[in-house]
Amino acid sequence: MPLERVTALLVHYEQGRIPTLAQHEVNPGLPAGGRENYLYFTLPVCINFQRSSPAMWAAVLKTWEDPETQYLFFPERLAEVPLEQIRADLLKHKLALQPNKHVLIWTTIAKTFFDYYDSDPRKLVQNEADSDAGKLIELLQITHRKRFPYLSGPKLSNYWPFILSNYTNVQFVHPEAISIIPDTHVIKSSIHLGLVPEGASPLQVEAVWKELLAGSGINPSRVHPALWNWSRNNFQPAV
Repeated sequence: MPLERVTALLVHYEQGRIPTLAQHEVNPGLPAGGRENYLYFTLPVCINFQRSSPAMWAAVLKTWEDPETQYLFFPERLAEVPLEQIRADLLKHKLALQPNKHVLIWTTIAKTFFDYYDSDPRKLVQNEADSDAGKLIELLQITHRKRFPYLSGPKLSNYWPFILSNYTNVQFVHPEAISIIPDTHVIKSSIHLGLVPEGASPLQVEAVWKELLAGSGINPSRVHPALWNWSRNNFQPAV
């Protein structure tokens, strides 16, 4: 049964039998509940697609630690800087890889936080969404979709609350609403487990996992890192 294989995979992962990166989302160790920490784990998420995630987070840390580029994380400071300077600084440490698309996404979402949330993601997460994961995802995907390009998509709208739940002080109500994050490794693992066919879309993968885990007591966000690292380890150990 698929659920039995998933449970076996979780046992392997949680008992350390699947190799993991020493640290994936590298960060400067900011106070968990502070605005700076929320910003650090918000804007980079918006451009973490179709690229190496560990390499992106390494670039995030370099950009934060560089006094000349740290301003990029603060929407109120971005509002004062010419676009071409922002573009050059996002590219400096390879935080942005696409000089047009990545820069547009970063500046658009920063402007959203500047215009609507006093440059503070906590006002969206804790105030408007009431620290409810399901409500936050609905705000991103439906209510405020136009404000959040790419962050409103099926992968990133779940990846952001997943990251926040691991690296900030937020304690989400309804954490089970955070779906499997259908990135490349999760899709590969889902295919290997026989849950979806080759060529399955991220939305199909998300839907299959939601159905499989319903009523199981297993939150999708618990399964995600096991699937991600299992794919990186060539689906070993076998389940």
